[in-house]
Amino acid sequence: MTVVRIGQPERRRRPPLFRRPVTPGLAVLIIGAIVVLRLWVVETAIVDGQSMEPTFHSGDRVLVLKALAPRRFDILVLREPGSRDIVIKRLLGMPRDTVSMVPRPASIGESEVLIGSQLYIDSQPYEEPYADSLLPRALPPTRVPVDSYFVMGDNRDLSTDSRHYGPVPADGVQGVAVAVVYPPSAMRMIERDAGRPAAGTSAAGE
Repeated sequence: MTVVRIGQPERRRRPPLFRRPVTPGLAVLIIGAIVVLRLWVVETAIVDGQSMEPTFHSGDRVLVLKALAPRRFDILVLREPGSRDIVIKRLLGMPRDTVSMVPRPASIGESEVLIGSQLYIDSQPYEEPYADSLLPRALPPTRVPVDSYFVMGDNRDLSTDSRHYGPVPADGVQGVAVAVVYPPSAMRMIERDAGRPAAGTSAAGE
């Protein structure tokens, strides 16, 4: 049923939110919200280099949450010690952890060779399905100070990380990478807690 109002002024409809004129006050509010989000909540970072392959490739854009508390095996965006560069690495050692690595033995035919490295955290061996490493490398037991993290790239053979410059200060961390948002073919959430204790491996790393 359609009704009409006689002798009453026509009610003015409020325009939809997105059709309203942008006043100076609204513009300031929008800009302020964007600034707050960029400064304290969320950021995007573009991967440049090979140190995190195969997890990321150069040109990948990742979403970074700044307020998320880091935990072991997270991927961090952080300021590299001794430089102004912002890098992306995986967090392996938490404050007060002891991190070490030993070359990993492997059998090829009847010969035994050393390939890559076995990670130990507090004498516990860990599996690292995300890591790519062929060169056998050792890392002596390294104690992570309070308010610091031990970080490494997933491409161990090409990464410059805490094996070279030591644990990184926690206040240099810019945020935790949580998703790949570009290119579309690579879009995905980033797994947290990707590492896990190795089963049936002797704790001989320290």
